[in-house]
Amino acid sequence: MAAGVYKRENGTYCSRFTVNGRRYAVYGQTVKECRAKELERRQEIEAGTYRAGRKQTVQEYGQQCIEDKRGTVKESTIRTQHILFRMLCRTQIDRAGTQFGGLKLGDVEAQNVRAVQATLKAQAKTHTVNDCIALLRSIFKQAVNEQLVSGNPAALVKPLKRTEEPARDNIHRALTEAETAAFMDAARARNSIYCNLYVFLLNTGCRIGEAAALKETDIVKGQVHIMRTVTRAENGGYLIGEDTKTAAGRRTIPLTQDARQALADQRRQNEIVHGAGIAFDKPIFRPIRGSVLKGSCVNEDIARICVEAGIDRFTVHAFRDTFATRCVESGMQPKTLQDILGHTDINMTMALYAHVMDETKAQQIAAVKFGT
Repeated sequence: MAAGVYKRENGTYCSRFTVNGRRYAVYGQTVKECRAKELERRQEIEAGTYRAGRKQTVQEYGQQCIEDKRGTVKESTIRTQHILFRMLCRTQIDRAGTQFGGLKLGDVEAQNVRAVQATLKAQAKTHTVNDCIALLRSIFKQAVNEQLVSGNPAALVKPLKRTEEPARDNIHRALTEAETAAFMDAARARNSIYCNLYVFLLNTGCRIGEAAALKETDIVKGQVHIMRTVTRAENGGYLIGEDTKTAAGRRTIPLTQDARQALADQRRQNEIVHGAGIAFDKPIFRPIRGSVLKGSCVNEDIARICVEAGIDRFTVHAFRDTFATRCVESGMQPKTLQDILGHTDINMTMALYAHVMDETKAQQIAAVKFGT
């Protein structure tokens, strides 16, 4: 492969180069085509006839913007942005079948962005559409900063109002004590391999990725030290990362007696399934096959157990909300809960308090004796 040229996921090639401190990119079906376009682009730049905003398409410039973030953000972020951007570029904006990604950067107007938004609205969830437009807004902001276009057409397009029921009210909901008991009884009855994981999550509020990345060396003096999480590589594969989701994610959580027992039971299970001896370099919670536990596998097990328990389906994130709800109901201070959950912003924690209080205030006020 020629220097500066790399093969893209769709099989085409990209040549990236720098002239006078500004980065450029050209695309082609072959390395030879890329080199020819690079030479042509360099000649235009030298002659002063190249106008990036008019020549580059949305797809070309947007991909360059995302690639420029490589090394400054996580691989999973690059992967997610590429997925969202492909959705944007492939969206047809008129009856002639014109794809948004094929428009010249300098020709994009707010009405084009609104057309994309309207089309995506019929194909994806509201938050996904809003994420797409937010990404486009950031790409055009960069183009404005580089003086490639005079304005940001995406800045004029307002986010969609969310119409779907919030996940916290269904699949991410906090389980009632009755639901929790019914679920755990059904999980133990079917000898679920994830029983110990479920108990651990309910007693710590860990994210599934944090629990799946947990090693024996992270358990110190009755506390679990959250040091890393499972993440996704750019190729879509799962791996244990070197850090947590956010800086606030690095934290310690005191272990309850039930959490300690779950860890002890998991160690015995690992010896049976994976062989004798404690593996300090391996995750504590492991899948039967593969090296990294994935949330999708756990959610499949949860769905089956919900049917047997006779309760509405939920996902593994519900255990985190359940833990937090029990803490709020028990009177835990917001700052303490923020630290345990690893929330970056106290407002996230306070929103949880408000939600729990909305559900419990009627019960609590009914118990007050007013003496009237």
